[in-house]
Amino acid sequence: MPPLLQRGDIWLADLNPTRGHEQAGARPVLIISTDRFNQGPADLVFVLPLTRTDRRIPLHVPIDPPEGGVSARSYILCDALRSITKDRLGPRAWGRVSAATLDTVADHLRILMDL
Repeated sequence: MPPLLQRGDIWLADLNPTRGHEQAGARPVLIISTDRFNQGPADLVFVLPLTRTDRRIPLHVPIDPPEGGVSARSYILCDALRSITKDRLGPRAWGRVSAATLDTVADHLRILMDL
């Protein structure tokens, strides 16, 4: 099991198997669930996958290296929220996103879910 998981960290995750338009394969994900939930008994985390493909979707948040440990411009897919078991995560975090990026992601999620 991975060490301490924190909101705002980017980890590599194995998202297979998937269906339809879900992001698939081994890819970086942003942990978006609260730290309290991440350390709880559910053994799950809520994540948003990242992609390098710019689909020009307003709910995708761009980040540039070295933020979050990414090596190229990437996009946080706020419209692809999912929970995954912690066993899908790699051995360590790549890095963390900035507080400003995390705030933008939270704003996009509020819009998407009408919260």
